[in-house]
Amino acid sequence: MKSIEDEIILDFETKSAQFNNFSEKMHILLKELLDQNKITYHSIAKRVKDKESLIKKIRNKKKYQNLDEITDIVGCRIITYFEDDVEKIVKIIGNAFKIDEQNSTDKKKILDPEKFGYLSYHIVCSINSDRAELVEYKKYKNIKFEIQIRTILQHAWAEIEHDIGYKSNIEVPRDFRRKFSRIAGMLEIADDEFSRLKNDINAYVKEIEEKGIEDTDINAESLRIFMEKSDVLKGIETFIKKNINSRELKLGNHLKMDAIHFILKLLYKFTNLKKINELENEILKDKTAIENFTVRWINNTPNDGTLFYGLVILYFILTHNIKMNNRDSVENLLNVLKGRSKNMKEYVELAFNTYE
Repeated sequence: MKSIEDEIILDFETKSAQFNNFSEKMHILLKELLDQNKITYHSIAKRVKDKESLIKKIRNKKKYQNLDEITDIVGCRIITYFEDDVEKIVKIIGNAFKIDEQNSTDKKKILDPEKFGYLSYHIVCSINSDRAELVEYKKYKNIKFEIQIRTILQHAWAEIEHDIGYKSNIEVPRDFRRKFSRIAGMLEIADDEFSRLKNDINAYVKEIEEKGIEDTDINAESLRIFMEKSDVLKGIETFIKKNINSRELKLGNHLKMDAIHFILKLLYKFTNLKKINELENEILKDKTAIENFTVRWINNTPNDGTLFYGLVILYFILTHNIKMNNRDSVENLLNVLKGRSKNMKEYVELAFNTYE
């Protein structure tokens, strides 16, 4: 006669392919839910418990009578950057799935004096009734699965805690308990401060968008707004497009921010400008020179016909240094714009001649 453990394992082996398919579907669905709600996250991982882990769990718990009672055979882990995003994701999951409240845990409620560190949410859920009516989900409606949600700092703590091997405060040698508590406390404070910093930056961006960026220092956010909204830049770019045969480079928002960070570094390295209004005034003052130089340069030097994002500011930086007769800076900039070449000295001379 088969034992309960044997029956559970046999049932698990029979449904193994179904669990793997369900895990993949939940992974895709969670990505879609977070993307739709514009939640930025570090990673979403999925797993199906292996046979050895399942046997160990059954033997340790000594309480399971069938496979359906085990709620974490399929699991997903969402790692966010910020604590307040964890709370948003919990709400999204609450709306999208049927939650097993009895088997779910809230880290804020379960941390007690016998535990150190801080814990992630463990939410046990299943497909809700609306989704269970869909053909592609109907066969999974009775499967419960676990979603863990934690910040990247919480994840770091959990990984280190797991590696060290202590599960509660009483297991830690007395001499080291205070250190454990201090480190956990610092990480928890850091989580809160990072969330606060993010919110402060968002408030700053909203404020400068409403009040204007003219008297703002040049930073990634003020430069982004300037590049997106400046009529001066748009006017110069329109002139350039009309006078050259080229195609415009289309970039996603992530790549645009990479370009903005790159341009910001060049502004700080190759100019002395500190404020957005200083930058705009210098570009406006040299508008004609920037337009004429850029058109002649693109038309008279080898290129692939692509107009890159932020070219007006980049060519402003180049013409600004030509005007200041900073030959070393011009050569460094051309290395960036054209790629290193054995003919770089000729390019430098050509740049000065083109500006005249």
